[in-house]
Amino acid sequence: MLLKKKLNLKINRLPIQMVLLILIIVAMAEFISVSFIIMNLLKSLNISPDNENIQLFMVEIVFINISMILLFGLIVMLVSRIFKKINNYAFYSCTTGLPNKNYMMNNLINEISSDREFAALISLDMDDFKAVNDTLGHLAGDELLKLAGERFENVVGAQDCVCHIGGDEFLFFIKSVRNQAQTEQMAKKILGLFGEPFYVNGSKVDYVSASLGIALMPKDGTDFQTLYNCSDDAMYMSKKLGKSSYTFYDENMSLNLYEETIKKKEIKEGIKQKEFKVYYQPKYSNDGQLTGAEALARWVKGDNTVILPSEFIEFAEKNGLIVAITDLILEEVCTDILSWIEKGESDFIISINITSQHITNRKLIRTLMEKIESFHVPAEYLEFEITESMVIEDFNKAVENIVLLKSYGIRVSMDDFGTGYSSLNYLKSLPIDIIKIDKSFIDSVSYNEKDKVLLENIIHLAHGFQLKVIAEGIENEDQLKILKEMQCDMFQGYHFGRPVNKGDFERMFLENKE
Repeated sequence: MLLKKKLNLKINRLPIQMVLLILIIVAMAEFISVSFIIMNLLKSLNISPDNENIQLFMVEIVFINISMILLFGLIVMLVSRIFKKINNYAFYSCTTGLPNKNYMMNNLINEISSDREFAALISLDMDDFKAVNDTLGHLAGDELLKLAGERFENVVGAQDCVCHIGGDEFLFFIKSVRNQAQTEQMAKKILGLFGEPFYVNGSKVDYVSASLGIALMPKDGTDFQTLYNCSDDAMYMSKKLGKSSYTFYDENMSLNLYEETIKKKEIKEGIKQKEFKVYYQPKYSNDGQLTGAEALARWVKGDNTVILPSEFIEFAEKNGLIVAITDLILEEVCTDILSWIEKGESDFIISINITSQHITNRKLIRTLMEKIESFHVPAEYLEFEITESMVIEDFNKAVENIVLLKSYGIRVSMDDFGTGYSSLNYLKSLPIDIIKIDKSFIDSVSYNEKDKVLLENIIHLAHGFQLKVIAEGIENEDQLKILKEMQCDMFQGYHFGRPVNKGDFERMFLENKE
């Protein structure tokens, strides 16, 4: 029984071409054996081979033998081609022609496990690849992947392996390096491939880059799964650090990523439980009238611990959770506005911060407006705040979506004005209503003459473009007095009040409104 099992195992490991070849040899041996048997039978029956019928019979035997050889040969050739195609589909990417994840799992794993010399495993994920699919189409995206794959093959050594493991992700097993310094040079070469634009179906693509994560063998591991996990963690760290970069794996990364996973889970649960609440910071006009407030997000946990925005906003933006938080904030603001209107309050505006995902995505803008309309909140009570950094991502789309917002009657203001590179140009080009001068300019206005001159000119320019100006971060009477003299329209800051919940805002500000 044991011998039979071993025999079956050996047969199962034989390639199909070898099995067919063995069958051909066996079949030919059988035909030859039959031929000899017939010849011996004729001799034993004293039948002369010169007999015309016998010769014809033997010719037919030979013809059958040759036909069977050709037939079996044809079968072997067809089966070989079929299995070659199957092998290509199974182990190579249809998009790039590079080895795929199956190849990696079936071949690269064994190669790495049997190799104990210095080598590097590099995970690559393209940055902003989605924009190619969104703007040029998925066929263009596939073409870009193919072009990138060709560049990768040209830069690595003959003994190295490049795999396309799916989507815009690639994996490099680099054996041509001997130390970390050489590995770093290879990483720079790979990143440098994105320095030259790609030309896809006549379109120039120069905005795609890559984030690399590098694991070294044997330092970071000697088996594939360990090295792959390490390189993947390092790649995500590269994305966190600003993309278009490479990062070597460090053992602390796993701990950081674990903590981030827990934090992401907590935020998701917080969204589900509607723990993200609105705190209102008042705004006042030049003549001292309450004009409204800015709605600021606070994470109020189940134990009433209040988490400030600096602890979760940026993280939520990077992890695709900020849109859901914005939806919760908007719902609460709409509910509060309606309650204040029912109480007889009027002539106030609540501003809400929206994200770069909103301002460059028409669908998300329409979703916001549908939510406002579902609450039946008059548009004149709302204002959306954006930042210059959002606009830079896609200026034309931002302009289109701001125009769309204004078509609904929503005011739009630019927050953190003055901190970017092209702020004055935006005064002319963007269809905004208000600019908010960044706090960094306000802090020194009472003692820095240059900042004072700059502020005065910004306010004058804004008014020339028919824009209102609000100064945020007012903390003392001196700052307020100077800005009033400059004819600044509105003010916000701790001098007037800190952000508070709805109940405190009503008691401290709305009820005391003149």
